[in-house]
Amino acid sequence: MTTMSTDVRRYTVYRHGDAQTLVESVPKPQRSAPSRTVADLVPIVDVMSRELVCARGNLEISKVVWLMTHCHLGCMPVVDDRRHPIGVITKTDLLEHLDAAMQSCGNGAPMPADLTPRNAEEVMMPIALVLQEHATVAHAAAMMSLEDTHHVLVVRASGELVGVVSSKDVVDWLVENDELTLSSRRSNRGA
Repeated sequence: MTTMSTDVRRYTVYRHGDAQTLVESVPKPQRSAPSRTVADLVPIVDVMSRELVCARGNLEISKVVWLMTHCHLGCMPVVDDRRHPIGVITKTDLLEHLDAAMQSCGNGAPMPADLTPRNAEEVMMPIALVLQEHATVAHAAAMMSLEDTHHVLVVRASGELVGVVSSKDVVDWLVENDELTLSSRRSNRGA
């Protein structure tokens, strides 16, 4: 009888300010030997953006749109009074709300006020995918890939938001360190 080995994946999800740790068993990929990459060694804090623009749940949606547009943000964390993430607003979230409103008044009539979101909490995804400060670039890339997202929030052990890592941050890091990755592979082959 063959048993399949599994890895345990743990992550914290914030829903309406409450932290919930989720644990999943995922099948281990069949590999000949575990290989570590440079991304496994680089702390996420080295690539994350520390200049954060956040919203509270009651921030007017017009201000959210203005901030995201003028600050060139792909996402805006929504935080509580303790600066713990309670959700995230992405460009896609905004476009989906706009599309729904436009579809509902497809005949050219003005958008009904009751279909227009009024604040950040009405638009945000009420789940914030986070990694702790000690995570690595590899952790961020893996989470983005597995969860099909372009942003991961970074929190202290206390849950306070301290940064955001975007897929662009990971790609920029990869481009800057491509030579390091290549030379590491060359030395491993020669050893």
